[in-house]
Amino acid sequence: MIQTLLFVHIFSSQLLMLHSAVQSRSAFCRGNVTLPCPGVGSDFVSVTWYKQRIEQHKRGILRWSSKDKLKPDFFKSNRSVHYGPDYSLVINAVTPADSGTYECEVGARVGGRNKKEEFKLDVSACVTPAVWTPVTPAVWTPVTPAVRTPVPNTTSDHCRLQVQELPALRIAVVYGTVGLAKIVLSIIIVLIIRCVQTKSSKRRQQKW
Repeated sequence: MIQTLLFVHIFSSQLLMLHSAVQSRSAFCRGNVTLPCPGVGSDFVSVTWYKQRIEQHKRGILRWSSKDKLKPDFFKSNRSVHYGPDYSLVINAVTPADSGTYECEVGARVGGRNKKEEFKLDVSACVTPAVWTPVTPAVWTPVTPAVRTPVPNTTSDHCRLQVQELPALRIAVVYGTVGLAKIVLSIIIVLIIRCVQTKSSKRRQQKW
């Protein structure tokens, strides 16, 4: 009897649930995704976002209730999400781990029909962009040629100095010899004049 009532309850819930076709969404890695929940209206008991897991298990993400339609309650999760306008689900910086089927379930009041929207999200693989490393161009440095400093040839200079000094020495010797000869000649002339004068004076004395 209990199994029959449970079957009837599940069957009636499925009849009262309005399903929509699963919508596919693609996103790039680290992009932002917004999943809408259209046609919610204002007369509802709850609006809940789920993410389907393995074996048809669902994990609650966030939920609005008729008591507070402005701010939802967040389920405990390792994934940080946000809510947008019109009861949409916002997932920032998605990664391949966020791929999967998301479900927005609208709980209707008594006598109404529940509504469910499903989105299959596919996030592309994250590719690390290649880091461009600028290559520093080789700087051409001009090579200064070696300046050859001539080594002074002291022997040659000494010889040149001697060659230059020899004519001057010769001139000095010549002038010195000429000057000395003039002096000697002057002395001789003076002596001769004195001898002549002496002889002249003696002859005069003898005459007297």
